[in-house]
Amino acid sequence: MKVLYINSVAGRGSTGHLCEDLAKMQDSLLCYGRGNYEGQVPAFRFTDFPGNAAAALNTILFNRNGLSNHAETARLIEKIREFQPDLIHMHNLHGYYVNYEDLFAFLKEAELPVVWTLHDCWAFTGYCPHFEACNCDRYKTQCHDCPYPFAYPFSIFKQGVKEQFERKKKAFTGLKRLTLVTPSLWLKERVKESFLKEENTEVINNGISLETFCPGAEKDREFSLLAMSGSWTREKGSEDLHELLKQMDPSVPVTIIGNGSKQYERYANTTCLNHTRDQKELAKAYSRAHFLINLTLEDTFPTVNMESLACGTPVITYQSGGSPEIIDEHTGFVIEKHDIAALVRLLGEQRRCETLNSEDCRRRSEALYGQKRMKDAYAALYRNILEERS
Repeated sequence: MKVLYINSVAGRGSTGHLCEDLAKMQDSLLCYGRGNYEGQVPAFRFTDFPGNAAAALNTILFNRNGLSNHAETARLIEKIREFQPDLIHMHNLHGYYVNYEDLFAFLKEAELPVVWTLHDCWAFTGYCPHFEACNCDRYKTQCHDCPYPFAYPFSIFKQGVKEQFERKKKAFTGLKRLTLVTPSLWLKERVKESFLKEENTEVINNGISLETFCPGAEKDREFSLLAMSGSWTREKGSEDLHELLKQMDPSVPVTIIGNGSKQYERYANTTCLNHTRDQKELAKAYSRAHFLINLTLEDTFPTVNMESLACGTPVITYQSGGSPEIIDEHTGFVIEKHDIAALVRLLGEQRRCETLNSEDCRRRSEALYGQKRMKDAYAALYRNILEERS
């Protein structure tokens, strides 16, 4: 089996690591658009900085994300023809590196089996990768006059949202042998409300390293909390975390990790740390806390929840996106968005008498969220697709 992967990056970031892990399963080629790759899997960067910069500028000024990079996409198509894959597995197509209309026109002509893992909602909106935080449902019919205040890939004026929606709809539908994969049931349900609703869609949860993320430190003697995000934005719960810290008992220690965490230094008993790539240190932070607090307002399937359970720490999260799917009644609590009063009461109750234990958290992570389980699911999907073709 020969599989060609397409993603914005390779060997870095969550999607880049995922592609690399999957590529190690068989004869593969990683095709990517940004950064450098120094891993062991054969790889091909088909863009250069000027092409990326021009695409980014076109996106920022005119909301034409994915509509530049004609020459770069032609190089990708040439490489696909040269490699002659049995199957193509695409991931993030946004990221200033590929022309989605050119790519899908080729895929429709070539009639190759295609797996497309959607890590967010960008594929079926006219602008944003998520919309839950601003309570928008225009993706169900037609995007227009986008209410989203800021989104990646960012556009200053968000012009042409309706046009982008229609061009994506035309490009992404009509591919004969397309299988969509979503990491969460929540995202699959959103797909089934969009113009991609007729496409075959499977759910394969993302996986983490259970060897890296495991109980690596003793629990703090005092009841303590951890809040973690790659970047503390409103969508990731920054404003609600402020409210929680104002209202909760200030004697409870809270560790806050992520870019922008310094905004919380003024609160009593907080330790604020910048985002780190040191996974061993992260595992220790998860392990020491009594709860991970995840106040995300929009998320597909947050990795922090899986990592926390693997380290034996239960999760308290909002009823938003795919975040609640990761836990059950033995491994965490789900509360309504913005209900800080309910969160403060729950924390007070758990401080007096914790009702969840580390062993249940670890067992759930081992049963559902290991990398091997994820890779086996993708390998089975590849086999099924190719067997149907033969």
